[in-house]
Amino acid sequence: MEEKIIEIIKNGISGINIKKLQKKTNLELYELQDILSKLKLEGKILQLGNKYIPFPDDLNIGTVIASTTGKKYISYNQNKSISIPPDLSDEVILHDVVSFKINSMNKPEIISIIDRPLGKIACEVINYNGKKKIVPYHSGIQFILSKEEMETLNDGDIILVDTNLVDIGDYSKAKLIKKIGRRDDPLIDDIIIATSYGFDNEYTEEYLEEVKKIPTSVQESDLVDRVDFRYQNCFTIDGIYTKDMDDGVYGEILNDDIIRVYVHIADVSHYIKPNSKIFERACNKTTSLYMNNSVFPMLHSTISNGICSLNPNEDRLAKTVIMDIDKSGRIIQFNIVKSVINSKMKMNYDDCDNILLNGEIPSGYEPFLQELAVLKEVTDRLESKYIKKGKLTFANTEQKVIYDENNNIEEIKEPEYSPSAKIIENLMIAANETVASWLYNMEIPAIYRILEQPSKETINEAIDMLNKYGYNIRHITNTDDHRAIQKILEHIRNYDAYPLISQILIMSMKRARYSTENIGHYALGSEAYLHFTSPIRRLPDLLVHTICDLLLDKNKDITKYNLNELETKLENLAIRSSEMERRADMAEIDAKRRLIIETLSTMIGCKIEAIVCEINKLIRIKLMGIDTNANGSNLSNNFMFDTKRKQYYDINCGEYLTLGTKVIVQLLDANSTNRSIKVSILSIVETNSKEHSKKKVLKQNI
Repeated sequence: MEEKIIEIIKNGISGINIKKLQKKTNLELYELQDILSKLKLEGKILQLGNKYIPFPDDLNIGTVIASTTGKKYISYNQNKSISIPPDLSDEVILHDVVSFKINSMNKPEIISIIDRPLGKIACEVINYNGKKKIVPYHSGIQFILSKEEMETLNDGDIILVDTNLVDIGDYSKAKLIKKIGRRDDPLIDDIIIATSYGFDNEYTEEYLEEVKKIPTSVQESDLVDRVDFRYQNCFTIDGIYTKDMDDGVYGEILNDDIIRVYVHIADVSHYIKPNSKIFERACNKTTSLYMNNSVFPMLHSTISNGICSLNPNEDRLAKTVIMDIDKSGRIIQFNIVKSVINSKMKMNYDDCDNILLNGEIPSGYEPFLQELAVLKEVTDRLESKYIKKGKLTFANTEQKVIYDENNNIEEIKEPEYSPSAKIIENLMIAANETVASWLYNMEIPAIYRILEQPSKETINEAIDMLNKYGYNIRHITNTDDHRAIQKILEHIRNYDAYPLISQILIMSMKRARYSTENIGHYALGSEAYLHFTSPIRRLPDLLVHTICDLLLDKNKDITKYNLNELETKLENLAIRSSEMERRADMAEIDAKRRLIIETLSTMIGCKIEAIVCEINKLIRIKLMGIDTNANGSNLSNNFMFDTKRKQYYDINCGEYLTLGTKVIVQLLDANSTNRSIKVSILSIVETNSKEHSKKKVLKQNI
């Protein structure tokens, strides 16, 4: 029937509509729609308006993805991607499957949206001159509701709708699912964003009944066949406001060469079992979403902040990875056991950094100084080993946002080096690698965290772009040897533009994802890696814990399980987890942007320091952590254009606008409705640094 439908469409002179197709095929409408959807996704036919035509040879099919900075791309032909211009960015949303062609400027022109998996969208009802309008969260989307549905809505209602697709720019029909709040509700903006990406804090009655049955403290019967580590002086290190604590750590010196490390991870799988409503919802959400000061947890807060959180001075069940690590950072022996622990303190990164960097000891930390020093020593060993293995250390670009009691931004701090965060990072990597190797060698299906080796072509394309800004970086001949990329990162580390260059190199690599196929993690230089250390907030970790139970529980016979069926289920959940991770990233970016723009809206006319991220037809700058574009007309009279270099320069200091240039901008507008800001670039922040003096003659050598 598929071939017959394709042939009918081919014979249509200017396309054929679904009514004529149904008449010619005698299929039920739902059957025909299913076949047409399949043929569209396979790139065999194209829908334009209400007509179907053969898929044109000059078009491509791709999926809208986004970088960690929120910039949108179209991924196509398995390993290719192309950035979406700013003027098209609002017309598509994450995960849209689109048809497009590449024009003479090597830019995509989007022809149609073939599929929209993220079809449930939050909207606001607004009264315009006595007439109700529906304003979707995602800009560029237009639809209509039925007259009956519109009559049930009032100005200020926040609703969830399910949209159907037609061509870009056209109105599509939508169905009202439910009302989710009112404009004046607390944290409603975060709820709108979360809902639009598939997250919520709603639970069924059956779910809540299961939550009530979970104990709030460790029971005596839970301790059977568990190793008791409650005597240990272990502790957690997290953010000041963290409430869901997955991991506790402890270290002790065995001899001059060996340090034994204990990584205690909350034993969530003891309480959350497959086939339960709690497990089912976790498989749907797959991750907790943290936005500004709002949390949309994968597991109900009673669980995630209660019995499964390693709260201080409370007995908690754990899975413990015990590792003996020598001076070279090699794990010479390990064991994985079920345990019971009692964390002696909830530490935070700020206090620990004060100890490690400044020697200042906050009150209450005195009994833990020896253990903290031991863990610092062992993670330095691990870091040295990881670098030799090929770990790529990119710049930390995550800003720290400080909120006031009303959830408004009080301060935005630039990224800083945190030795205590490095301790936790390296210990978690060690535990994750250890569990991954154990399961892989046991030939048990698992979900791995993988990152493919990048192609030298994509890396060299990024290098070509950097060289346009004067960074004379040599092309790499292959990516088999991590040292080629390590060398680039090492040489650019002391440049002002290091965070930006680092980000460009990251974007030239593929994105890490989940899979049952273990192909290693390129950026970590790891042959086997998975996520084990955050089962409270990530589904893959919970699934790995559940798999570990098959090996650690004495009363379970693994031979009774169909491992092929298990692997199939895990692969489907791996795909879902990768998808939801992207959604969560985009939601966090959107929420942060919204709050920053609200802050900027009170600063119209102010002069603020920003940094140049990219210069093409438009000048892209980063201001308080978010991107915006400017063009020549947005430059002050301080700038002249050098026709030979084709660059703008500041006549007062003689420096050119280039990647990483710090500039002073004047804020012209900040619109929280369409999440945009406008600026005028006033001048370059003059500096006498070695890098900036080189920028004047463009002779950076790497």
